Amino acid sequence: MELPGLILVGLAIVIGIIGTIIQLYPGLPIILIAIGVWAAVVGTATSWWIFAGVAAIIVLSYVLGFLLPAKLMRNEGTPWSSMTAGIILAFIGFFVIPVVGMPIGFIIGVYGAEYLRLKDNGKAWSQTKSALKGVLLSILIELIAGALSAGLWVVGLFIT
Repeated sequence: MELPGLILVGLAIVIGIIGTIIQLYPGLPIILIAIGVWAAVVGTATSWWIFAGVAAIIVLSYVLGFLLPAKLMRNEGTPWSSMTAGIILAFIGFFVIPVVGMPIGFIIGVYGAEYLRLKDNGKAWSQTKSALKGVLLSILIELIAGALSAGLWVVGLFIT
């Protein structure tokens, strides 16, 4: 692959990593597609093994990004109904308040559901903080997967 193509793939990977942090667009699929394009253009067995490794990292991160935060939230007592309310209001918030609406909607949704359930402001806020820890853990897992994927691609550049 020529230098301009490598720069575009690298830029797409950086955009994907940013997406794992800000959560406004799907960062990991962007990384996977970029490395898939690179593997297709390079066309060697090694490039396809690199792509397969990246795909495995991303699939594993999605599994862990769901299971570990869910376990954390379950251990701290946050029910699925509150998480669902947070997700629904995060989705609505994304469209109502651009850029910051998603986290604001999530917080309002979880807090509101917990306040209705517990009838106690302090306990509702405690459960909301637990849900936020779970979300941050999920983002961290995606960020690590993005960084590992980028690193694997860089290794692929040197060995192909």
